[in-house]
Amino acid sequence: MKNVMLVLLAAACSGAPVKPLPAYYTAANVDHPRFPRSRFVAGIGLSTVSAEDADQRAAANVSAQISAQLQSETSSFQQYTSKTGDTAESITSRVSVRSNFDRADLIRVVEREKQGDTFYSYAALDRAATDRELANAASADLASFKAAAESAKKARAEQDTGVFSTGAAEAAHIRPRLDASFIVRRAVAGRAAEEAGYVSLRNELLTLLEQARSRRVVGVVLKNSGNGHLADFTVNAVKHLGLRPDTASCEKRDRKDLTDATTLEVDPEENCSEGSLGERCEVVVHLVAQACSGGTSGAGTVALVRGVHPSDRDKARKSAWDKVTQQAIEAAVRDALKSAIQIGE
Repeated sequence: MKNVMLVLLAAACSGAPVKPLPAYYTAANVDHPRFPRSRFVAGIGLSTVSAEDADQRAAANVSAQISAQLQSETSSFQQYTSKTGDTAESITSRVSVRSNFDRADLIRVVEREKQGDTFYSYAALDRAATDRELANAASADLASFKAAAESAKKARAEQDTGVFSTGAAEAAHIRPRLDASFIVRRAVAGRAAEEAGYVSLRNELLTLLEQARSRRVVGVVLKNSGNGHLADFTVNAVKHLGLRPDTASCEKRDRKDLTDATTLEVDPEENCSEGSLGERCEVVVHLVAQACSGGTSGAGTVALVRGVHPSDRDKARKSAWDKVTQQAIEAAVRDALKSAIQIGE
């Protein structure tokens, strides 16, 4: 009996045999039998602090795998959804989008182990279930995009600039969120996730927008000359917005060109008189933009500026006009055109 007790005591002191970890904890190419990588994104976490810390590390590993895949999927998405199938700068710039995976709440810790003082956790994300969740979350945006894009297409065919601009602007506002959603779904699902109908409609809208931009022209019409720099400042402001200026009013254009044309009337007001301090001149510039096909308009103003000289009216006038700067004209031009042709803020 004494000998048996000694054997048991010796066994207790030496410790029980260490249970080996399953191979999927230590080998990258071994799948968990219940969570194969074809159906799950899996990650392992280990910690000498606590099981909870190991859980967090495992979930972070899953998120990191998806995040690492996003850059590659962005390029694939750009190539797949561009009409030409390439990733030239002109194509990728128009479908450029930022995406990130922010659904860590869908990651589950499915197994835990402990070996010595080290905690191990195995986390998994169900690819198909997550894809369905992301698709449901984007369904409202997808419906809104389709409605806005279809409205823009119809308006373009009917040469209704106002409705086209409104629909295109709404679709453009939604599109980056949809593109980002599809890219994340690609990274999660391990396959193309976008709807063919969405891709076709999006590319058609992008083509219509490019056509509209290439044909868009702004006729700068001065109601009176004002200062010699006023016309140059206005034309330069139009160019800085990426638009093509000329000097034709809507009435002087061919009917076929009206859809993409806008008139920008520049109406300077100048008032000079003798005041208590001598000669005084006040200048204000009003700008009104009107789409030639009707429906949209906008206005901008260069706020009143004043010039004073004790005795010389010409110098007072010059002093006032010197305060009508290129920057002030550009701000007023933008204000006038952003409502008329839906340019960006």
